Order: sequence, then C-alpha cells, then structure tokens
Amino acid sequence: MLLTAEGLALIAVAVLLAVPVPLALARAAWPARSPRAALVLWQAVGLGGGLAILGAGLTLAVSGLHRSWLGGLAALPRAVEGHPAPGSLGWAGLGLTAVAATWLFAVLVVSTSRLLLARRKHRRRLELLAEELALGELIPAAGSVAGGLRVRLLDHPVAAAYCLPGVRPRIVLSQGAIDSLSAGQLTAVLSHEHAHAAGQHDLVILPFRAWRQTFPFLPPARRALAAVELLVEMLADNDASRRCGPAPLRAALLRLAEVSPGDSQVTARAARLAAPPAALTRPAMAAIYAAAVALVLLPPAILLAS
Repeated sequence: MLLTAEGLALIAVAVLLAVPVPLALARAAWPARSPRAALVLWQAVGLGGGLAILGAGLTLAVSGLHRSWLGGLAALPRAVEGHPAPGSLGWAGLGLTAVAATWLFAVLVVSTSRLLLARRKHRRRLELLAEELALGELIPAAGSVAGGLRVRLLDHPVAAAYCLPGVRPRIVLSQGAIDSLSAGQLTAVLSHEHAHAAGQHDLVILPFRAWRQTFPFLPPARRALAAVELLVEMLADNDASRRCGPAPLRAALLRLAEVSPGDSQVTARAARLAAPPAALTRPAMAAIYAAAVALVLLPPAILLAS
C-alpha cells in the first residue's frame, strides 16, 4: 500500500509540475529581475516533472512485489518473466514507464536532429551568400566585445542580426543593420549575440522545445517555451547592457523590431531596458535556487521513503 501511495503521490507531483506550476511561473513578474535564477528554476520544473512521471510508473510496477521500492526494483526482472506476475497495477506501471520514457526520448532525439539539420542547411547557405569578416574590420569598437568570434555579413537591405548556434557559433549581420544602426548600437547588438553564443543558450531552450512537441495540446508547454525564450533574451540583454549600457541596446532593438512589428517579446524587453528592474536580493536568490534543488530531489526522495 505504501508503494501505491508513493506512486500516486509522484503522479500528483508530475501533474503539478506539468500544469499549474509552469502557468504560475510564466505569469510571475519576478523572473525579469533575475533571468538566470528563473531559468534554473524552469529547468528544475522540467527535470522534476520527468523524474516524477518515470518514478511513478516504476513505483506502481513494483508495488506488489516488495515492501520497499529498492526491493521491488530488484525483483522486477523476475516478475516480468512471471515469477511472480506483477499484477494489473504492476503492468500498468510498466506500461506507463515504457511509454513515457520512449516518447520523451524519441521526441528529444527527433527535435534535436531536425534542429541540427536545419542549422547545417543554414550554415551552408551562409557560406554561399555571406562574407566572413572579423568584427574589427566592420566596427573597431566591437572587436573586443565578441571574444574573437567572426561575423557573417549578409548583403541584404533588411536590418537583421542574430546568432546561429553550434559547435562554432556564427554571428550574422545584414548590411541593412550596418546602414541603419550607429556604431554604439551595433556594438550593443553584437554583444547581445555574443552572449547567446558564449552561454550556449540554445541548449537551455532545447528541452522546452521538446516538451512543447511532446505535449502540443497542453497550454503550459507553449507558455513555458515562450517564457524561457524571453528569459534567454533578457539574460543576453543583461550582458550587453553591462558592456554597452541599456540605451543603445534598446534603440537597436526597436530599430531591428521594425521588421516584425507587434512582437510581444520585443515590447517586454524594450520596457525592461528603459526601466531596468532591481535585482533580487540574495535571500530571494538563495530561496529560488533552494526551490530548484528541492524540485529535482523531491521525486527520488519520495521513491526512497519506503
């Protein structure tokens, strides 16, 4: 009975971390004050939820085999062979574990493979269409900002700047951006993109893209991805603001946003750069990191309680 109760408790934890917790975190205002801490908490929510659903399946699978979870896990291989049979609840737990693990792994592999293929195609097109230059050749003041990264200059009138991540990240800049932005604004933009490359922010977003693809019917999955994408941009904004100041970055952001007007993320970032919020206090930061650790450790703690 104890193991069955633990399995049901883990299912409840998984549901909480899949629906109400992401919705509440996506609506919260404090993450803008400390994007890094918020991203750590988001990752803990995702990891804790995954551990909870997998743990729930295993716990239900062994609930009729032994009083303790570890003892039941040791007896599971013999039970699968029918000595003794796991029972209906046990088979349901095994099915839940197998389906959840297979589906999560498959979606992560497929989404990662598609993303890598798309980036490879993008790089090949850039090699054909864009000229590779040292940043110092374009903007002398930006040479020290981007840590030796080189830039791909795309001869296009539309103002655009972005980072193409990977093992060798590339910063892509259009001629339209050079023509429409001042040297200070360009330096701020390049600093922002360099922060994406140096921080490997694409890896932070990747699990949440997989989560959205795993559960496209759940609004929290979409809200979580949007919130994490915005926090990653704010994190890069922080780095660029420390180097170049918020004013040139905000001006460049608004200029580049003319390509896609009505972007809610741009509006939120511009407002934040216009009136930077106060950073969270150290006790608040410590509480957030402690909560992240607790979320990850909660499923194993429930498993080992028996």
